Amino acid sequence: MKIINYYRLISAFFSATIPLSMKYKTYSHDDFKNKKIILKPGNFIVTHSNNLFDLLIHLFTGSPWNHAALIVSSNGTLIELEESGIRERSIKEYANTKFHLIDISLSPEDRKQIVAYAKYMLKKHARYGFLTIISIIFKIITHSRLIVKLDGTLICSEFVANALSEGGIIWDKDTSLITPSDLYQKFIHN
Repeated sequence: MKIINYYRLISAFFSATIPLSMKYKTYSHDDFKNKKIILKPGNFIVTHSNNLFDLLIHLFTGSPWNHAALIVSSNGTLIELEESGIRERSIKEYANTKFHLIDISLSPEDRKQIVAYAKYMLKKHARYGFLTIISIIFKIITHSRLIVKLDGTLICSEFVANALSEGGIIWDKDTSLITPSDLYQKFIHN
Protein backbone atom coordinates (compact mmCIF):
# COMPACT_ATOMS: atom_id res chain seq x y z
CA MET A 1 0.00 0.00 0.00
CA LYS A 2 2.76 2.46 0.87
CA ILE A 3 4.55 1.83 -2.45
CA ILE A 4 1.38 2.76 -4.36
CA ASN A 5 1.06 6.00 -2.40
CA TYR A 6 4.70 6.94 -3.13
CA TYR A 7 4.15 6.12 -6.79
CA ARG A 8 1.12 8.43 -6.80
CA LEU A 9 3.08 11.22 -5.16
CA ILE A 10 5.85 10.91 -7.73
CA SER A 11 3.26 10.78 -10.52
CA ALA A 12 1.60 13.90 -9.13
CA PHE A 13 4.93 15.70 -9.25
CA PHE A 14 5.51 14.92 -12.92
CA SER A 15 1.93 14.92 -14.18
CA ALA A 16 -0.55 17.59 -13.19
CA THR A 17 -3.86 16.43 -14.59
CA ILE A 18 -6.53 13.84 -14.06
CA PRO A 19 -5.62 10.83 -16.21
CA LEU A 20 -7.41 10.91 -19.56
CA SER A 21 -8.59 7.35 -18.97
CA MET A 22 -10.38 8.39 -15.77
CA LYS A 23 -14.05 7.65 -16.20
CA TYR A 24 -16.76 9.22 -14.13
CA LYS A 25 -20.49 9.84 -14.14
CA THR A 26 -22.31 12.85 -12.81
CA TYR A 27 -25.75 12.85 -11.28
CA SER A 28 -28.06 15.70 -10.43
CA HIS A 29 -30.08 16.39 -7.33
CA ASP A 30 -33.14 15.21 -9.29
CA ASP A 31 -31.45 11.84 -9.95
CA PHE A 32 -30.99 11.52 -6.20
CA LYS A 33 -34.62 12.41 -5.50
CA ASN A 34 -35.74 9.87 -8.13
CA LYS A 35 -33.43 7.22 -6.63
CA LYS A 36 -31.38 6.84 -9.81
CA ILE A 37 -28.09 6.95 -7.92
CA ILE A 38 -26.17 4.12 -6.31
CA LEU A 39 -24.14 5.73 -3.54
CA LYS A 40 -20.56 4.50 -3.32
CA PRO A 41 -17.78 5.37 -0.90
CA GLY A 42 -15.40 7.74 -2.67
CA ASN A 43 -18.15 9.59 -4.53
CA PHE A 44 -18.51 13.26 -3.71
CA ILE A 45 -20.95 16.10 -4.07
CA VAL A 46 -20.63 19.77 -4.94
CA THR A 47 -23.38 21.98 -3.65
CA HIS A 48 -23.98 25.41 -2.22
CA SER A 49 -24.64 26.72 1.22
CA ASN A 50 -25.16 30.09 2.79
CA ASN A 51 -22.63 30.39 5.58
CA LEU A 52 -20.22 33.34 5.55
CA PHE A 53 -17.19 31.62 4.02
CA ASP A 54 -19.27 29.78 1.41
CA LEU A 55 -20.76 33.13 0.38
CA LEU A 56 -17.23 34.57 0.08
CA ILE A 57 -16.21 31.62 -2.11
CA HIS A 58 -19.28 32.25 -4.28
CA LEU A 59 -18.52 35.97 -4.51
CA PHE A 60 -14.90 35.56 -5.58
CA THR A 61 -15.19 32.47 -7.80
CA GLY A 62 -18.43 33.57 -9.45
CA SER A 63 -19.70 30.02 -9.12
CA PRO A 64 -22.82 28.90 -7.28
CA TRP A 65 -20.90 25.80 -6.16
CA ASN A 66 -19.28 26.71 -2.86
CA HIS A 67 -19.26 23.50 -0.85
CA ALA A 68 -18.06 19.91 -1.34
CA ALA A 69 -18.50 16.75 0.71
CA LEU A 70 -17.23 13.17 0.44
CA ILE A 71 -19.46 10.09 0.54
CA VAL A 72 -17.93 7.44 2.80
CA SER A 73 -20.60 4.72 2.81
CA SER A 74 -23.24 3.23 0.54
CA ASN A 75 -25.95 4.39 2.94
CA GLY A 76 -25.08 8.02 2.13
CA THR A 77 -22.91 8.99 5.08
CA LEU A 78 -20.83 12.05 4.23
CA ILE A 79 -17.77 13.55 5.82
CA GLU A 80 -17.38 17.27 5.25
CA LEU A 81 -15.65 20.35 6.55
CA GLU A 82 -17.63 23.37 7.62
CA GLU A 83 -16.78 26.46 9.63
CA SER A 84 -17.33 24.45 12.83
CA GLY A 85 -14.84 21.78 11.66
CA ILE A 86 -15.04 18.29 10.23
CA ARG A 87 -18.20 16.26 10.74
CA GLU A 88 -20.20 13.28 9.61
CA ARG A 89 -23.78 13.61 8.35
CA SER A 90 -26.20 12.06 5.85
CA ILE A 91 -26.64 13.04 2.24
CA LYS A 92 -30.37 13.11 3.08
CA GLU A 93 -29.70 16.43 4.81
CA TYR A 94 -29.13 17.82 1.30
CA ALA A 95 -32.51 16.55 0.06
CA ASN A 96 -33.80 20.10 -0.42
CA THR A 97 -30.52 21.54 -1.72
CA LYS A 98 -29.37 21.47 -5.32
CA PHE A 99 -26.19 19.41 -5.76
CA HIS A 100 -24.25 17.31 -8.24
CA LEU A 101 -22.89 13.91 -7.31
CA ILE A 102 -19.75 12.63 -9.02
CA ASP A 103 -19.15 8.89 -9.26
CA ILE A 104 -15.55 8.29 -10.34
CA SER A 105 -14.68 4.85 -11.69
CA LEU A 106 -12.34 3.60 -8.97
CA SER A 107 -11.14 0.22 -7.80
CA PRO A 108 -12.44 -1.08 -4.46
CA GLU A 109 -8.93 -0.59 -3.03
CA ASP A 110 -8.84 3.05 -4.15
CA ARG A 111 -12.26 3.62 -2.57
CA LYS A 112 -10.98 2.11 0.69
CA GLN A 113 -7.96 4.44 0.61
CA ILE A 114 -10.21 7.46 0.08
CA VAL A 115 -12.49 6.49 2.96
CA ALA A 116 -9.53 5.66 5.21
CA TYR A 117 -8.15 9.18 4.67
CA ALA A 118 -11.56 10.74 5.39
CA LYS A 119 -12.05 8.74 8.58
CA TYR A 120 -8.51 9.52 9.72
CA MET A 121 -9.18 13.23 9.27
CA LEU A 122 -12.48 12.86 11.14
CA LYS A 123 -10.64 11.28 14.09
CA LYS A 124 -7.91 13.90 13.87
CA HIS A 125 -10.58 16.61 14.18
CA ALA A 126 -9.41 18.71 11.26
CA ARG A 127 -10.19 22.38 11.64
CA TYR A 128 -11.60 24.66 8.98
CA GLY A 129 -8.99 26.63 7.04
CA PHE A 130 -10.17 30.22 7.42
CA LEU A 131 -6.72 31.46 6.45
CA THR A 132 -6.80 29.25 3.35
CA ILE A 133 -10.03 30.94 2.21
CA ILE A 134 -8.41 34.34 2.65
CA SER A 135 -5.37 33.08 0.73
CA ILE A 136 -7.56 31.89 -2.16
CA ILE A 137 -9.37 35.25 -2.26
CA PHE A 138 -6.00 37.04 -2.26
CA LYS A 139 -4.80 34.79 -5.09
CA ILE A 140 -7.93 35.49 -7.16
CA ILE A 141 -7.67 39.25 -6.66
CA THR A 142 -3.91 39.63 -7.17
CA HIS A 143 -3.08 36.59 -9.33
CA SER A 144 -0.40 35.86 -6.76
CA ARG A 145 1.23 32.45 -6.31
CA LEU A 146 1.34 32.87 -2.55
CA ILE A 147 -0.45 30.26 -0.42
CA VAL A 148 -0.81 30.87 3.30
CA LYS A 149 -2.43 28.31 5.57
CA LEU A 150 -2.14 26.85 9.02
CA ASP A 151 -0.97 23.27 9.46
CA GLY A 152 -3.85 20.97 10.44
CA THR A 153 -6.52 23.05 8.70
CA LEU A 154 -8.47 22.27 5.55
CA ILE A 155 -11.31 23.69 3.51
CA CYS A 156 -14.11 21.46 2.23
CA SER A 157 -12.89 21.13 -1.35
CA GLU A 158 -9.27 20.64 -0.26
CA PHE A 159 -10.45 17.79 1.99
CA VAL A 160 -12.30 16.15 -0.94
CA ALA A 161 -9.32 16.68 -3.30
CA ASN A 162 -6.87 15.22 -0.76
CA ALA A 163 -9.12 12.22 -0.22
CA LEU A 164 -9.42 11.64 -3.97
CA SER A 165 -5.63 11.92 -4.26
CA GLU A 166 -5.47 8.86 -2.00
CA GLY A 167 -7.49 7.09 -4.71
CA GLY A 168 -5.11 8.11 -7.48
CA ILE A 169 -6.60 11.39 -8.71
CA ILE A 170 -3.91 13.86 -9.73
CA TRP A 171 -4.64 17.58 -9.58
CA ASP A 172 -3.30 20.41 -11.71
CA LYS A 173 -2.63 22.66 -8.71
CA ASP A 174 -2.00 22.50 -5.00
CA THR A 175 -5.06 20.96 -3.33
CA SER A 176 -5.25 23.83 -0.84
CA LEU A 177 -6.25 26.04 -3.78
CA ILE A 178 -8.94 23.74 -5.16
CA THR A 179 -12.39 25.24 -4.74
CA PRO A 180 -15.79 23.58 -5.12
CA SER A 181 -16.00 25.48 -8.40
CA ASP A 182 -12.79 23.74 -9.57
CA LEU A 183 -14.34 20.35 -8.72
CA TYR A 184 -17.44 21.34 -10.69
CA GLN A 185 -15.38 22.51 -13.67
CA LYS A 186 -13.20 19.39 -13.67
CA PHE A 187 -15.97 16.80 -13.47
CA ILE A 188 -19.30 18.34 -14.40
CA HIS A 189 -18.71 21.26 -16.71
CA ASN A 190 -15.80 19.54 -18.49
